[in-house]
Amino acid sequence: MLTKVIIQNSVIFDIETVGAYKTFQDLKKADPHLADLWVKRCKWLGKKEDVDTENPEELWISKSALHPEFGKIVCASFGLYENGLERVISFYGDDEKDILLKINKILANTRTKGLRLGGQNIKNFDIPYIGKRMLIHGIVPDSSIQLWGKKPWEVNFLDLAEVFSFGAWGQTFTSLDLISHVLGIPGSKDNMDGSQVHSYFWNELAYDKIKDYCEEDVICTMKCLDKISS
Repeated sequence: MLTKVIIQNSVIFDIETVGAYKTFQDLKKADPHLADLWVKRCKWLGKKEDVDTENPEELWISKSALHPEFGKIVCASFGLYENGLERVISFYGDDEKDILLKINKILANTRTKGLRLGGQNIKNFDIPYIGKRMLIHGIVPDSSIQLWGKKPWEVNFLDLAEVFSFGAWGQTFTSLDLISHVLGIPGSKDNMDGSQVHSYFWNELAYDKIKDYCEEDVICTMKCLDKISS
């Protein structure tokens, strides 16, 4: 059973991601081979999802942020429980390597203090995304997110999607928006959603707005975990 003690000894986090370039044409100019690989990825997406594989430009805007080989992290927010309140700190902007180095310090600090990493769908998205982006930047990821060779019971993450699924196969992708709504907790999607982050970042340079959205997701996740704990 999920208890208050578990969540109060956890660090809840979320990341926001965008395509590594503003447009597919920008990618083609900067890295032609990676652009070719994106076209191949689009064909793979066509088999997996109902998307127009003949339009890599549009798919770049809507899908590149979801793939760490083609995207980048522009914000990371971490939440702690302190005296019954949620305290959140964020690292954000256009210097991804600096953000990743700061994330790594938080991960190491969390591990050394014996705290648990938590969030929404972090096993499937946030953690592998962070790890891959660190390797791409030549950063050695903290051991807390290096999962190769670890047994399942050695992976000490608190994933809201996993808790809420009750082990149902294929249901660990239940959105935070849906979980928070059915739990009666105000969501974080009123002013923005994940599909808009790429545009806000590249077209409006709205770094603060992205940071606020990321922090709202963290607080929402913390409230959901608190609601379902005993």
